[in-house]
Amino acid sequence: MNWEYLIIHHTGAEEKDTEQIRRYHRSLGWRDIGYNYVIEKSGLVAPGRSLEVPGAHCRAGGMNTRGIGIALIGNLEEHPPMQEQVDALVRLVGGVMQQYQVAVENVLGHREVPGAATVCPGRLFPLEEVRIKVQAHLAPTSLQNQNNALPKTIPGLWTVQTGAFSTREWAEQHAQKLREQGIDALVMKR
Repeated sequence: MNWEYLIIHHTGAEEKDTEQIRRYHRSLGWRDIGYNYVIEKSGLVAPGRSLEVPGAHCRAGGMNTRGIGIALIGNLEEHPPMQEQVDALVRLVGGVMQQYQVAVENVLGHREVPGAATVCPGRLFPLEEVRIKVQAHLAPTSLQNQNNALPKTIPGLWTVQTGAFSTREWAEQHAQKLREQGIDALVMKR
């Protein structure tokens, strides 16, 4: 796939976790969850549908084959996302933008996709705040590269999966150590 966009969603419901969404989407006859990533209320980033196959999150504009779908659990028409979700989203979006060379103007809320008749990701989702934080997150590396200096961080997205640790707390501690070294790190549930 040639990923050009990142499409931000909310699930519109108060699911417990990613597996509940996966079960629901499979009950609809889908092969898997429709989103490529799900951010749970705790800030945990869970992988969804493989990036090797089209998504099932936004038909408008052909975004299932052009855009990576990222959903935050919750009805963001009723309440704002948890700060942990916003922080995880900023790290995830920054890493995915670098990995797939996606421009910040191509980070869209579902409702911003031409032809999408929806309020998703919800009126209380801070889309502009996320864009600003992502740009700030990426700025140091971008500025250093413009000066032909070596970047402080290795471009790309590093992940710490809880399956490699006996507790999530240990995985979070390891991810924090990586972040302190200037390496983007997310804890993802396998």
